[in-house]
Amino acid sequence: MRRSGLREKTLAHIDSQRHEILATSRFIHHNPELGCEEFKASARLIKNLKKHGFAVTSPVGGMETAFKARLKGRGNGPRIAFLAEYDALPGLGHACGHNFIGTASTYAGVAFEPIMKELNGEVLVIGTPAEENLGGKIILQKAGVFKDIDAALMVHPSNETRMQARSLAAQAWEFEFRGKPAHAAAMPWRGVNALDALIQMFIAVDQMRKQQRPSVRTPGIITYGGERPNIVPERAVGQFSCRGATCEEMRDVIDSVRHCADAAALATGATLKARPISPPYKDLKPNQTLVRLFEKNWLSIGGKIEENPDKGQGSLDIGNLSYEIPCIHPFIRIAPPDVPNHSKEFADCAIGALADEQLIRSIKALAITALDIFESPNLLSEMKKENPPRRINRRRITPKARHRWADESVYICAHRWLIFVVLGEAIAS
Repeated sequence: MRRSGLREKTLAHIDSQRHEILATSRFIHHNPELGCEEFKASARLIKNLKKHGFAVTSPVGGMETAFKARLKGRGNGPRIAFLAEYDALPGLGHACGHNFIGTASTYAGVAFEPIMKELNGEVLVIGTPAEENLGGKIILQKAGVFKDIDAALMVHPSNETRMQARSLAAQAWEFEFRGKPAHAAAMPWRGVNALDALIQMFIAVDQMRKQQRPSVRTPGIITYGGERPNIVPERAVGQFSCRGATCEEMRDVIDSVRHCADAAALATGATLKARPISPPYKDLKPNQTLVRLFEKNWLSIGGKIEENPDKGQGSLDIGNLSYEIPCIHPFIRIAPPDVPNHSKEFADCAIGALADEQLIRSIKALAITALDIFESPNLLSEMKKENPPRRINRRRITPKARHRWADESVYICAHRWLIFVVLGEAIAS
């Protein structure tokens, strides 16, 4: 049973903080910091949380810019966490709108300042750095930061409003090819071109897409390709993000990309070192009870659902957490449908007039959704029924079979590359 006036007090308190909310969003936006370097953003959020009565521990989980803020109620009850992100993108600033996320989660927690003593339980704001590059939530999860949390809530700005968020499982890998330097004009035959190996790998990965499911993504970049064009590159380094609809599909993608790298090294005579450079991001499992609850509250305060028919999927480190505890991650529209995340235009929209209004509305929807859980313990029971302990079925392949599979794939890819090279030379002649 809802206590009279608590919802109204919560919404009124959020409105009273409007100036501080928007100032915080702009401060983070104007001071973009990369993952694990978000010292200004983290300090600003911690300062504001302390001001509103939260007890803050920082750093936590071995991450310097992570924090855990608590506001306790009058007795034992649900422990509801709002997850704050505040890292930016290199060269683009807050082109993913994490200034919006960090502020929304922080002030959804602050909304409980005038009412928490009337509730049983605890509201938390957890600062989770480096979502874009290192999977901060995954690191914090392994460190036990979420072990006492009953549910985790957050929103993400987008070019659409979608309650039922999904994401791709993903892991980033680095591939370093080593060759042998030589004069590229006088004696190129004395060298082994590491950049050629990397370029062949890119082409092989691109060709592989024709036989993959639409959910698979394998974007890559070259981070190092040599010093000068008159030197046969001794070293070349590339990074690929291997993504699939499920963890199993992601592992298959990683295997395929590694086979392309092995084949390229074999075809050119280069040597190869491959290593993961991020933890595996699992696909998101949104809690359906929480989704329905948030949607009801979003619509009740004037929010609209405007799904983009051209929608795609990224990868989110909250996915790993969603396998263990009830989570939601709705997308909230702050930009036109043709403006994608990770663009300069989206960064501009992250502090636009629409973003400001959607930020206030998001804070309200997050806060009253958490309030519903505090006031109706049966909701938490329903949520937890959807999140039993999960076991990932991992493929069991003997070392001998694994090596045979890899050797056969390398042979097939190398044979294809030999045909490609011969055909290329024939056309050129």
